[in-house]
Amino acid sequence: MKKVHIVIAIIAALVMVASFLYLTDARKSIFTERLGDMTLTTYETGDAAAQEISNIYGLKDIPLEKGYSAVYSGRNGTMRIWVAEPPNHNIANDAFNAMNSRLGGSTGHEGHEYSGDVGQTESHEGHGDAGMMNDTFTKPVKVDVIEFVKPDVYMLKVNNAYNYYYFKMDYKMGRVYWITFDSQDTGYQMSIVKQAVMDI
Repeated sequence: MKKVHIVIAIIAALVMVASFLYLTDARKSIFTERLGDMTLTTYETGDAAAQEISNIYGLKDIPLEKGYSAVYSGRNGTMRIWVAEPPNHNIANDAFNAMNSRLGGSTGHEGHEYSGDVGQTESHEGHGDAGMMNDTFTKPVKVDVIEFVKPDVYMLKVNNAYNYYYFKMDYKMGRVYWITFDSQDTGYQMSIVKQAVMDI
């Protein structure tokens, strides 16, 4: 009888150690394991993520204290997400507003413009940052991801790829998010972005 108790105690200890190691690994990232039917396949933090962020036209001028990037895969393709975290929420807010203005996004005084169309196509020359903004892209439009709840989410189309960006802030920290999909299903994209806004 005592051998059975010892075996159970050893198994319980191993389960606790495995759970602790799993949680420790999960806490290295701000990302959840799943978004909808999509599963986290890879993520980066630190210098590797900062290098990726420096190649994203929308994010490259945001002052970074921390950077994060991830790839999710699901039934409808792949989603990539980059997160820029400036030193404090004031710097983050100013950097997001400057980025949004540079991209042609609304200032917050306009109504929701999204009507299923992604805006008017404009040509912008001279941008060769990792395939972003190098040929044509649409003017960002505010999309309704979660009604009556911040943050405002903007969508623009770059070389037939849908991109979403938004800003989340609390009293001490702000993060700017940039998400891109290789799927063309905007309904699917919106469901995943909604979960990202709530969970990441």
